[in-house]
Amino acid sequence: MAEDVAAGPAARAEVEKPAATRAERAHSSAYYTRFSLAYTVLIMLAVAGVAALVLLLLHPGAPPSPPWSKFVPTGSALDMERQIATKVSSEYKAAPGSLLVTVFPGPLQAPGVVQGSNGPQSVQVPVSLIAVQPDVSTGRHEQGDFTFFQPDSTVGYEMCGFSDSQQNCAAPSASGANPEPLLRREALELALYTLRYVPGTNAVVTYLPPTSDPQAPARAVFITRNDVQTNLHLQLARTLKPQQILLTALQVPDSGHVGALARIFTTSYQTLPSDGTAALTLTPAAGG
Repeated sequence: MAEDVAAGPAARAEVEKPAATRAERAHSSAYYTRFSLAYTVLIMLAVAGVAALVLLLLHPGAPPSPPWSKFVPTGSALDMERQIATKVSSEYKAAPGSLLVTVFPGPLQAPGVVQGSNGPQSVQVPVSLIAVQPDVSTGRHEQGDFTFFQPDSTVGYEMCGFSDSQQNCAAPSASGANPEPLLRREALELALYTLRYVPGTNAVVTYLPPTSDPQAPARAVFITRNDVQTNLHLQLARTLKPQQILLTALQVPDSGHVGALARIFTTSYQTLPSDGTAALTLTPAAGG
């Protein structure tokens, strides 16, 4: 009886304890849900980690990605440029066994005249600035919106043909075929190899051979790293498939890429009065 009396208040207190409120029950349920979700995520991560480990043990080496090109130049920057010039020029033929043009890499220079003891003398003046005019035909640029490039990060190539005309270095023609589309393709291939492999290169200017018109301005193909950024991350064959091409080919391969990327500019030079060096100005050529 005494035990019942002693236990009475405690029992009543326990019986009289208020039930959990709706908010408390909701909080408890949300906590349980978050805990369950976190626990499930941890289990999934553990399973994924075990699966990845099993795959790694079963296949220890993933196949290497294919190289950008089969040909890879080596050595110093100048060595690479010479190898690229030799490799690329060997693919373009005026006729079987006859190169379309030879290609020479070299420093960017401008023709100049100095007064010597025996009279005026022709000299080569170093180019210290490259100024590229925009294409104003689209209406998005003004005539004076130049973009400037430094010669130190620009590689120059010069094409020289074997024409029997009096024009020095003119490219040959065969059966009336126009060599310009093929020369543009060759210039694009030179630029792609150079921008891909020669360190520190941001642009490539390739001087085209003179045309049969002695009054025509000198021209060049100018390609920047930004122009071909996507192409430098894809295999070369996705843009240009290296192959032997004759001038008499019915169609220049990859003409779409050539037309979009190998733009032609006319070239001119301005002497800089500050130090006597020259600025190379590139202006978009009509139809280029």
